[in-house]
Parts: sequence; structure tokens; C-alpha cells
Amino acid sequence: MNKFLNYISITLMAVALFSCNKNEWTPEKETEFKKAFKDSLQSAGKGIFSEDQIVYVSDCVLEKMKSKNLKPNDAQTPETSIMVMHMGKECAQESFVKCKTLSKSEVKNSWDSNTEEKYKAILKDGFVRTGLSNEKASFIADCAISKLKEQNIGPADLQDPKNGDLVQKIGKNCAEELMKKK
Repeated sequence: MNKFLNYISITLMAVALFSCNKNEWTPEKETEFKKAFKDSLQSAGKGIFSEDQIVYVSDCVLEKMKSKNLKPNDAQTPETSIMVMHMGKECAQESFVKCKTLSKSEVKNSWDSNTEEKYKAILKDGFVRTGLSNEKASFIADCAISKLKEQNIGPADLQDPKNGDLVQKIGKNCAEELMKKK
């Protein structure tokens, strides 16, 4: 999920660049914001987000910003930038539940360093949210990716519900390895 924060950060920088002097939401600024956000997510999140998810995340972030009474140029301040990144992360996570995800054929089914890092970040963030320390979460995420690769389970295979039990077993085995390591 840290990758999501990176994607959202890149997106925020792109969006900040289009801002002009008047700091109010207008239909034109909303359209510009969503377009800049979508364009940035399409390039930064390629292979992770479907078109539906990209639209959802950009709409969701805009609505969250407006509900917090944040203006277009507010994303340029460090405090607000962090807040908006977290909004983006929340929206990205919601998009995996509420939107059509990439089909198995659309997801690259081989591991390369970029894909590996994306999935490790997703796993690590999920483990951190359950209360694990960064160090333990990193260990389990690294272990899980290694075991998935050993068993020839590619990224696209992770979307197949019949592999859900296998993925859980791998996670459990990695947690047990962590406990033995102590």
C-alpha cells in the first residue's frame, strides 16, 4: 500500500501544477483535478488499477477533499498533502471492493521487480493495518512473495478465488517462520 501512497503523491504533484490563483472549486477545476488525477494514476498505477477503479479513486478523493472543505491549492501544503494522500489510499482500497478490477488476462502474470514491489507493498500495508510492526510486516510480505513464486503463482493467479486458501496458508506459514526466527 505504500506504493498507493507513492501513486497518490505523484498524482498530487501533478494536480498541484494545474492550480491557478483562484482557490475555489468550480466545475472546470473539478474536471481538471479529476483529469490530472486520472492521468497520473493511469501512468503510475498501470497494471494495478482498472479504468473503473481510476475513475472511482479520482471521484472519491475529490469528494473527500470537498467534504473536508479543502480547496484546489490546499494540496500544495505539506499537512494537507499528507491528508490527501491518506484519502487517496482509502479510496484506492475501497476501489478494490466497489469497482471492477482488472481481469486475470489484463494483469501481468509474471513476477518482475516492479510487480514484486507493488505486491509486497500491498501485503505489507495490510499486515501493518492488523497491528504488525513494519519489520514483521516486511518479513511476512517478502516471505509470501517468495513462496508464491516458488509455487508458480503469478500476480493474475492471486485474483482467482480458488487460490484464496493457498494464499492464506502461505501467509500462515510465513507468520510461523517469523515466530521461529525470534
